[in-house]
Amino acid sequence: MRLRRTPLTDWPLIEFSVPEAAAIYMLSFLGSAALGVARQMLFNAQFGLSDMAGAYYVAFRLPDTLNTLVSGGALTNALIPVLLTAYARGGEAATQRVLNLSLTVLLGVAGLLSLICILLAPALVRTLLAPGLDPATQALTAELTRIMLLEVLLVVAESGLVALLISRNQLLLPALSIAVHNLALISGIGAAMLFPQVGIYGPTVGAIFDALFKLGLLWPGLRRRGYRFRLAWSPRDYDLRTVLRLLVPSALSSAVNYSGAIVDTALISLYGQVAALGAIQNAALLIGLPVRLLGISIGQAALPHMTALNLADDLAGMRLALRRTLMVACGLSALAGLVIVALGRLGIRLVLERGAFDVAAGDLTYQMLVAYSVGLPAYVATEVLTRALLSGLDTRTPLITNCLQLAARVALMLALIGEVGPLIVPLALAVSSIGESLILYVVLRRRIA
Repeated sequence: MRLRRTPLTDWPLIEFSVPEAAAIYMLSFLGSAALGVARQMLFNAQFGLSDMAGAYYVAFRLPDTLNTLVSGGALTNALIPVLLTAYARGGEAATQRVLNLSLTVLLGVAGLLSLICILLAPALVRTLLAPGLDPATQALTAELTRIMLLEVLLVVAESGLVALLISRNQLLLPALSIAVHNLALISGIGAAMLFPQVGIYGPTVGAIFDALFKLGLLWPGLRRRGYRFRLAWSPRDYDLRTVLRLLVPSALSSAVNYSGAIVDTALISLYGQVAALGAIQNAALLIGLPVRLLGISIGQAALPHMTALNLADDLAGMRLALRRTLMVACGLSALAGLVIVALGRLGIRLVLERGAFDVAAGDLTYQMLVAYSVGLPAYVATEVLTRALLSGLDTRTPLITNCLQLAARVALMLALIGEVGPLIVPLALAVSSIGESLILYVVLRRRIA
């Protein structure tokens, strides 16, 4: 697609600079992480490792899979550059038209897939999701899955509306919706604590209200823009096709990442390293926090600005923005990696070592965490570079490099797991991610040279 040259002075007033936007996202992710810890502590206290808890965890898989394919961050990021392009071409009316066309199609697809999964939930649980559970727990899992599938349509709507606000540089409400994630779910757990008869349905229904609550938070910003959702159908529309062309590779990239975690687990279990599964899971969760705070926050904050530079065909400005963004993100991530090495063991002892999670488990988790931290600058750089390519309407290159990264990971693990042991899982991710980020950087530099 050829972007029309548009002076940056034609754009609406920018409310936040890239550093300010990044700081807002960082604060929102910290708030979300804090609520996530509180949610898990309360959930564990109420349900522990019971069959109800197992059914609840399994029930999340189908909705999460559908959200990965048709909504979530993939949809938001696919919409932002197209909405910005539409605004440059036709103003607010064109932007809202693109959003309505996209939501009409994606809500229809999500609704159809959700309906099919609701009808087939018992069979899917019995044959695919949890074949090892007893019949009673399988029945509960299917029932919880059906309830949670109602969330998919809400997540699709939220993803589209967040994209509209971010494209207009209205970041506070989307950031607030991230920060308060889990608040309604925590309320559902609290209801189960106060009224034991509510049981596992408390957090299950709480997840639905969580999505509704976040939609409600976006309403003031949407009202300010004068946005109203209307069904719109034009399957040959160029902007709609562009959204779908960007969304499909992004969704597949998310699926590749998800399959990578499955491969890690499968290889460890096949090689008799089951004891390491918990350590790797905890270490992956811990390393994910600096990735969100630095890679996703800074990359997401820079995306609208880089899209505007692409629209203006300002290659010099794009090179400068990319260089500054990468220097800040990678520099901070390198410092974060050093902090993890220096203080990670203490943090694990303070936060995780409780009950059955003993000192030996903490030591193993720390080893995995240090191995993951080797690739922290690469994980962060990949998030930034992926969004830089997206600003030029390219999601195919990140999909290709993501597939190459997974192939390299699997090859390294198969070749070395017998000699290195489970530590090869985080090391393989670190090494392959370094290669992926370098390829992305070379491709992007050639395009903006």
